[in-house]
Amino acid sequence: MKIALVLPGSIWYAPYVRIYTKILDELKTDYSIISWNREGDDNPEGFQYDVPCAKGHGSAGWKAYWGYIKFIKRTVKEQGFDKIIVFGPQMTCMLSTYLLLHFRGRYMIDYRDLSIEQKPGFKQLFTLMLKFSQANVISSPGFKRCLPKRDYYLSHNFDVNAVKAAITESVSGSFNSERGIEVLTIGAIRDYSSNIEVVKALGNKDDFKVRFVGKGGAANMIADYCKKEGIVNVSFTGFYQKHEESGYVKNATFMNIFYPRVITHDTALSNRFYNSLIYRKPMIVTKNTTQGDYAEKYNVGVAVETTDGLPEKLKKFLLQDYAAYCKRCNALLSDFIHDYNEFYGAVKKFVSD
Repeated sequence: MKIALVLPGSIWYAPYVRIYTKILDELKTDYSIISWNREGDDNPEGFQYDVPCAKGHGSAGWKAYWGYIKFIKRTVKEQGFDKIIVFGPQMTCMLSTYLLLHFRGRYMIDYRDLSIEQKPGFKQLFTLMLKFSQANVISSPGFKRCLPKRDYYLSHNFDVNAVKAAITESVSGSFNSERGIEVLTIGAIRDYSSNIEVVKALGNKDDFKVRFVGKGGAANMIADYCKKEGIVNVSFTGFYQKHEESGYVKNATFMNIFYPRVITHDTALSNRFYNSLIYRKPMIVTKNTTQGDYAEKYNVGVAVETTDGLPEKLKKFLLQDYAAYCKRCNALLSDFIHDYNEFYGAVKKFVSD
């Protein structure tokens, strides 16, 4: 059995692919990643379409996509893949005819962001693709609000071994605020408006530091704003290697996951959400969203509609008992382990059938 994992873009922007590669390694299954090295800085791995996008990762147009689609079809044929795991609705819809003709019942769809499948025409096409796939996977229960009624497996954006280790380790330490409260935004820095609101609320405030680690279209704009306004307690670190992520998170006090109120953000669960739980760093999230609902139900962070009064709300949260907070993180992560076990069984069945 030989499996192709087809990504919509760069590997750096798709850390979730490692969830699959670890399972496939454990099952001793032959696989390769097919990706689009859009910014030219991915480490060589698998089969890469090395045609960078001149204006960044999110600037690809239809013509560029079709070049990548041709590369995928050629690679799959030349390498003789038996099954395909396709990531994202864009790739699923663009490969629809090819998948239905050559891999009907032998492909799996992994869905992690709302996209073109919400538009007329594409919505019907994606519904058809869900019908003829062997298994459909989503990364957030919130997506069920926007997708056809189907049986979906839930694949959370985490390293299951890290989650199990976090649940079993003894509780020690504190909220890590003795040297000041550091609010960390790590990963893809795409949202300008919501991040600027956090910067405005915490900028030049005593006892607060704001840190952005990662790359994305909004990073330079936020840095320019801070320079213009004379905000000196905000720092920026660009591209980082995945193995460096835990160090940045461990040094933080809060994880910033405050997003604008759009349906794509309202329904998703981000990588930062899981890092918040695993490393016991309370989250700042948007109220009345999937992430916000979890944060409020389990009391693992501060859910807000706006950033008004944010410094006081964060300081108030830190007055809680740290050990009790960690137990609440464990309770939520334990629920997610149950989801993972069902997802693992689906991948195993996909490989063995």
